[in-house]
Amino acid sequence: MTLFRIILSIAACAIAASALAVTIPAAPKVYDVAVTVDDASASIEVDINMSLSEIALKSDSELIFTPLIINSEGTDSLELEPVTLCGRNRWYWYLRQGVFDKEPDARIFRAGKSGHVHLTDKVHFEPWMSHCTVELRQDAATCCKTPQTVPGTSPHGYTELARIDTDRPALIEEYVFAPPVDDAPVEKNIEGKAFVSFVVNRTELKPDYMVNRREIAKILNSIDYVRNDSDAVITGVHIKGFASPEGSYTNNIRLAKGRTQTLSNYVRDLYHFEEGIVTNSFEPEDWEGLRSYVADSTDYNIEHRQEILAIIDSSMEPDPKNTFIQRTYPADYKVILKEIYPWLRHSDYTVKYRIKVYTDLNALNRIYASDPSRLRPVDFYTVAAQYPEGSQKYLEVMKTAVEVYPDDPMLNLNAANIALMDGDYDRVQSHLLKAGNTPQADFARGVLAARRGDYNEASERFTKAKQGGVEKAAAYLENIAAIKDHHAVTITAELTKENKVKE
Repeated sequence: MTLFRIILSIAACAIAASALAVTIPAAPKVYDVAVTVDDASASIEVDINMSLSEIALKSDSELIFTPLIINSEGTDSLELEPVTLCGRNRWYWYLRQGVFDKEPDARIFRAGKSGHVHLTDKVHFEPWMSHCTVELRQDAATCCKTPQTVPGTSPHGYTELARIDTDRPALIEEYVFAPPVDDAPVEKNIEGKAFVSFVVNRTELKPDYMVNRREIAKILNSIDYVRNDSDAVITGVHIKGFASPEGSYTNNIRLAKGRTQTLSNYVRDLYHFEEGIVTNSFEPEDWEGLRSYVADSTDYNIEHRQEILAIIDSSMEPDPKNTFIQRTYPADYKVILKEIYPWLRHSDYTVKYRIKVYTDLNALNRIYASDPSRLRPVDFYTVAAQYPEGSQKYLEVMKTAVEVYPDDPMLNLNAANIALMDGDYDRVQSHLLKAGNTPQADFARGVLAARRGDYNEASERFTKAKQGGVEKAAAYLENIAAIKDHHAVTITAELTKENKVKE
């Protein structure tokens, strides 16, 4: 509940007299009412200022003014502390009773002697007070007789001063899900490393040499995995060969290039790939791999690790660099030559393939169930569209989509909408950072601002979204305007400025 401080200036609030024995020459003037509803303290405070100066009473008469809070149905009410205005004899009767000694703050005043009276009370706010009225009941009495209520004009028979409605219009819940625009086929890779061995200083491939059958099988198994996949088509096989820094750089160029070409030809001929499917490249000496092994591995006893790393990182040419390490740190070089250089003679391979594009919903559902990463962004929207927008199934598909494509703008927009439904505003903000600057994204940012109570920001966002063609933005603009224009307390008495009383 929001803090409302509404000052109602109510002038010349005339309280009609009934046909009682009491004669009331003039009614009290109630001219200022302040109602404060404080959510933090769960309280309601009522301040009423009125003037009794124009009321004359018979000696034995009195008037009792009681502020009340009454709910709209009249089933709940709360009386606040009353004010009593009495004639001469009644005034002295209260004096003889010692009322003012017992209650120095008693709200009892003598007619003709009293002017401005300020009533203030603070009570615990109850739920029923959300829809209620602040009213003033007037009871008239003579000596020793039961007070009788002077009928008022409100539905409850009193004088209505203010009407309280603390419930703002509810914020509507509308979302705009947008289909992804990326409909390009899904491209995937299988990558690996094969340690194919060659006879020293030779480039011919011998499949049965050392452990070559096992290492070549790594490449072939990756290719076969894709070939046996009915949803995939191989678009390329790339092999990159590396040699170790041992030996001359010129000879290592020859070896790396020749060995890589030989392995590529073997794979191409084995599968009868079309021209251009199998490609290759080479790196004469894998200094980057050497640095990684020396720096990160604790399996090798290298005493001068930092010094060797400094040499590797230096601007020396490859051959002098290798020779310098060998001559400066011979013991460490023996370890490197035996334990690390063999791992630098490798062939990295990448099998590239494309997932077939399907438009049939059954096929898309099958792929979604088995491996969602094979769907295009637009395919997720097609799968989701078979369910009602915003349903649990719909949301599950959209959540999966953004997990597969975490940087896709439209999928992040849809994920932001889901987070809005969940009330997770931090997650909403995270997704909106990747949602782009479309009208749909402006709409979602408007919803977030409205949820956080920033109605000015929300109005700006919804205005942009509306200008961009988002129809739902118009309803939000009206909804926010109604919320901003809502008043918790409204004036229900006619104001007469000429009769306003100043303190």
